Order: sequence, then C-alpha cells, then structure tokens
Amino acid sequence: MHMKSAALIFLSLLLAGCQLFEPAARTSAPRSVSVMSMWELYRHCQSSGDVETVLSTAKQLQQSADTHVVPAPDVPKSLDRFVTRQPVRTTVDPKALAASCTLQAARTSLIAGREQEAEQLLHAVVLSYPESDYTFYVAQAKVWIEELRRPGTLDSVIHPIANY
Repeated sequence: MHMKSAALIFLSLLLAGCQLFEPAARTSAPRSVSVMSMWELYRHCQSSGDVETVLSTAKQLQQSADTHVVPAPDVPKSLDRFVTRQPVRTTVDPKALAASCTLQAARTSLIAGREQEAEQLLHAVVLSYPESDYTFYVAQAKVWIEELRRPGTLDSVIHPIANY
C-alpha cells in the first residue's frame, strides 16, 4: 500500500508542477484578421468611389486594427523575466491602414457632398491616432478640417496633390 501512496503523491506533484509551467492563462482574445485580408480591405478602400463601401471598409479596418493582437509567447510565467522580448514585425501596420482608409472615407464623403460626415471622420482620425507613428494622418486630417471651415477650399481636399 505504501507504494500506491508514493505513486499517488508523485503523480499529484507532477500534475501540480505541470500547472506551474503551463503557458499563461489562455483568454479568448478576439480573432485577429490576417495581414493579407487587411491589405485587401485597404486596397478596396482606396479604389472604391462609393461612399457606403468606403465607410464600411474603413470601419472594418478600424475593427481589425483594434483586435489585432500580438501573439503571447509560449514561455511559462515563471521564466518570463529571463526572456528578452523581440519586436513583432508585420508587413503592414493595421492602424495606419485604418487611418489612411478613414481619410479616404472623408474624401469620398466630401465628393458626395456629405461635408458633416467627412468632418466627423476627420475628427475621428485626430482623436483615434494620438501616437507619434500616425502623425502624418492626424496632420492631414487637421489640414482638411481647417480647409472645410474656409469657404471655397474644398477642391484641395477633394483633389489632393499628394497621395496618402
């Protein structure tokens, strides 16, 4: 009987030890969209002239950017402090795609004569992308907002000189 007790204790310790070295608790994170599908959405946003299509695509890209999560490392929590984190590199920045598409949605709205909607989209860019990585998009949105407030300057927004 002593052998069964020892085996039972050993098995209990083994199971407890496995739980210690189990990867961090898995949460049901939103499923991130693939880089290729985000790129296809972006291309569709840039090529469509239909306001509703561009607005829908901008919304999808924003949602994809919000749910784009960096995969958690498979390192046990107890060893986490010994691991140097490497930067995650992808071929595209989901937030940059979303910001650019939102600018395109504002431009498309302007072309369709929906100035109030366009201005709301531009303000959304300013508020949604405060990080320095997105300064270009925020600056572009601010310029367009100022031009919307001045009569007769919409043409420079509708037909921009530079691509974004």
